[in-house]
Amino acid sequence: MSMSNLAGTADAADRKADRLVHRLAFMNNFADGLEDPEVAPLLPGYTFGQRLMSGLTPIERDGLLDFAIERPAGLDGWTLLTTVRGRGLLLDRPGEVELQEGDVLLIPPRAEHRYRRHDASSSWWHRWVYFQPRQTWLPWLSWRGGGPRATLLRGQDDDFRRELDRIFSEIDAWSINADAFAMEMSFNLLERAILICSRYNEKPVADYDPRLAGVCSYIAENIDQPLSLETIADHARLSVSRLSHLFQDRYGCSIMSWRDDLRMQLACRILKMTDAPVKQVAIQVGYANPLHFSKMFRKRMGLSPSGYRMEQA
Repeated sequence: MSMSNLAGTADAADRKADRLVHRLAFMNNFADGLEDPEVAPLLPGYTFGQRLMSGLTPIERDGLLDFAIERPAGLDGWTLLTTVRGRGLLLDRPGEVELQEGDVLLIPPRAEHRYRRHDASSSWWHRWVYFQPRQTWLPWLSWRGGGPRATLLRGQDDDFRRELDRIFSEIDAWSINADAFAMEMSFNLLERAILICSRYNEKPVADYDPRLAGVCSYIAENIDQPLSLETIADHARLSVSRLSHLFQDRYGCSIMSWRDDLRMQLACRILKMTDAPVKQVAIQVGYANPLHFSKMFRKRMGLSPSGYRMEQA
């Protein structure tokens, strides 16, 4: 897809929505929907296995999708959801919370999903993106009032709503392509959406810890180096135990797990974008032993580096 093709993304997204609503009108049960690749992710029991998926859920009163979404154990990745028409209800806490046009929900991994159309609204259309974030995004996903459940960002001004809807539409347009370039474009657009939301949801300065931000930058800038916890802690001028506690509390993972995930994300990009031998890729992302790199890659990605490259070709 060329950049010029995206000039009419909004119109294309509207046409896609119209087609989706039209198809839904002729479906009598979930079995019919499971045969449709655009409808299947909107139905109960669907497995979200990809690093990024996006879509539009056009819920109409008494339609096939007019049911409460309930995922008590949540999903393995993050979900960003915005209301584009009608009203919904968030049900994961005492007292129902109304979701209006322009509102944005951020749902962390394994947090309960419970929401539905508002009884007083004939429809609730929402765009959504399911994703496994780049590790550098984690500070931007720490919203004010956030925690182990969904965080709500109320719709801001018209410019905010229009820009976010445009970005969601473009993510949807790019993500239907399987090639590596399209996936990279989708992630770049999603990063912009997350940054915009994070800016509107700015936390108090007291919530920002420059020591942790410095640690993340230090690791990213030296991703090919065998940094030890002691070296990283020395750089932050903290003890290993204190730094580990602060990092785990803020980002929900250990320092080394964060570093390894960052290495794998870089490895994926190198494997997709270049023909570099696996041994060279391993060295570029900080693994002197290519066998250990392959083992770590398979553990996180579910297949070998070579297998991943073939799948992305």
